[in-house]
Amino acid sequence: MAIMPITKEFKSITEQIDILKSRNLKFSDETKAKEILQKYNYFDVINGFESIFLETSSPKKYKNKYFSDFYSAFRFDFLLKKETLHCIFDFESRLRTSISYHFAEAFCNNASTTMEYINPSNYVRPPSSNTHLTNVFNSFELFRPTIYNTDGTIRKRSFINELKSEKAYVGTYTNPPFWVVVKSLSFGTLAYLYSFLPSSVKQKVLNDFSMDLTDDAAFTQAIVILKEMRNQCAHLELITRFELRPDPNLNYFNDIKGKIHSSRRRTIGYINVLKILRLFCNIKKIKICIRHYYYSMLFKRRKEIALKSLSKMGTTDYSVWKKI
Repeated sequence: MAIMPITKEFKSITEQIDILKSRNLKFSDETKAKEILQKYNYFDVINGFESIFLETSSPKKYKNKYFSDFYSAFRFDFLLKKETLHCIFDFESRLRTSISYHFAEAFCNNASTTMEYINPSNYVRPPSSNTHLTNVFNSFELFRPTIYNTDGTIRKRSFINELKSEKAYVGTYTNPPFWVVVKSLSFGTLAYLYSFLPSSVKQKVLNDFSMDLTDDAAFTQAIVILKEMRNQCAHLELITRFELRPDPNLNYFNDIKGKIHSSRRRTIGYINVLKILRLFCNIKKIKICIRHYYYSMLFKRRKEIALKSLSKMGTTDYSVWKKI
């Protein structure tokens, strides 16, 4: 039997409150609840956390739950995003610097070789057996030349020329150096760029992150996982519900799982992300954020809710979070 798509009608703030009341949700301060729903999307505050609050799902009913419980979980996720994104930005910035420095040191170390970073021969072409990476390499934007029509007019400008017209700081250079261009690459492009580096450059990049070539696969997987978490943070998705399915093209993330001594849980959850960040960054502020939420909920006698939140992130055992 086909499932009919869900259609939702517009509801005023008052109607939203009435719906929640009909489901037995309690309000200690209805005026404040209305103010919150005027600032933040009902879907973000309520729907994303229903699974840990509902007593029954059909019909939807709550038991001894308050609107403030939802808001506490929402604020926790919001603050956790902020601190997580700060750590990922730090890692990303260092990765850009490391790649551009060591590649330029090897291939772009004088005026005549400034543009060697757009030369595919300075990178390692993936094995033909890896169709996905081969396709990415063959169409990699950094290597894209200017494409002309048969009449000599430009059909598509090279990546560098396009970048020079879009980014003023790049356009100031006739031949923009790699450490300037690398600033404009997306995190996804940066991940592929790392995978195409020759081993001699990779070794130096890995050394900057206290790793060596034996960690190449794990480091590659870590970059991809952090990229996905970055996207989730940037789009204001709930990161306490983060789950990333294993990627067969990246050995199902088994190398990085081994590096962080991950549990046998198949998917990558927030706890795995935190363990990865610990390899490269100071995660003290993230741990403080988790600690504050846990103990504030205990103080409010809402331990059950705190444990359900932590469970979604990876484990109910708070001592594990303390030790990360």
